[in-house]
Amino acid sequence: MKDQITIGLPVYKRTDYIRKALDSAVSQTRPCSILLIDNNSPHHDFKTIADSYKDVSIKYVRTDETAPQDENFNNCFRHADTPWVTVLHDDDMLHCQYVENCMKIIERFGGQVGGIAYPSHVGAEEWDGISEPVEMAGDIRIMNPAFFYFTNLPFPGVLVKKDVALELGGFNSDLHPIADFDFWYRYTSRMKMFYANQPMSYYRISPTQSTNHLIDAMINNVYQYRLKEIEKGRHNNFLTRLSLEYSRIRNIEYFLNTYDSVELPEIVNEERLNRARRIMKYRIPSKIVRMHMDRLMFSTPS
Repeated sequence: MKDQITIGLPVYKRTDYIRKALDSAVSQTRPCSILLIDNNSPHHDFKTIADSYKDVSIKYVRTDETAPQDENFNNCFRHADTPWVTVLHDDDMLHCQYVENCMKIIERFGGQVGGIAYPSHVGAEEWDGISEPVEMAGDIRIMNPAFFYFTNLPFPGVLVKKDVALELGGFNSDLHPIADFDFWYRYTSRMKMFYANQPMSYYRISPTQSTNHLIDAMINNVYQYRLKEIEKGRHNNFLTRLSLEYSRIRNIEYFLNTYDSVELPEIVNEERLNRARRIMKYRIPSKIVRMHMDRLMFSTPS
């Protein structure tokens, strides 16, 4: 069967985890294409690594000039030869049945499918379940654009149509480090994104990675983006704005519980955040907010 999905791996300089990412791509239980985009690295190690696999499904492309990180992600769309593309960080991995389960969803729902997303396994250690057989979750829903008012997609494992990604202009480097959030939101506003509640990717948290810019982006930059979209949309009401603040509380708690020595930035609209904290102490408002978020975030495929 002709490959329908490309796993795009944009790489630059570092080679410490790339073999694990490639292993997860070549170990797929259903055929796919693999595209290694070398962002004009100052060495040729990536080509050597790609050639060592002796796998015809791996295509190596080296760019002529070094591009911004998000722009190199877009090169995965430009150079893919299949209608569907997923972009994989060089230190992340995909479950061995990722392509198989994507194709099952596409074959089941046909033309309704504009994209596919899954939750990710997140951690600093290896993911033992990456090769364990899984059943496709029966809980398959459509993500509404309002999904992004309250949360974000983990980067690995999001499958999009190549042509639509290019029409939308892909990842906007000017919005780094929230370019992925912006792209997933714009894409989901255009296409029906199917969400299957089965972890199909591994998002690696490096113990040494710098998190200050990420924390500021996820607490403040994304918040301001979400607030702007809510205020101009049809769900602009007190409950939605309260739900937005609740999601920010959860973001803050996540960073505090996940990373050592976290330095929280100065909080935008801190008064709103603190008011939400006071309200969310009580069980009934918390339950109402969670129900409101779920109602806005998802719908059922026909």
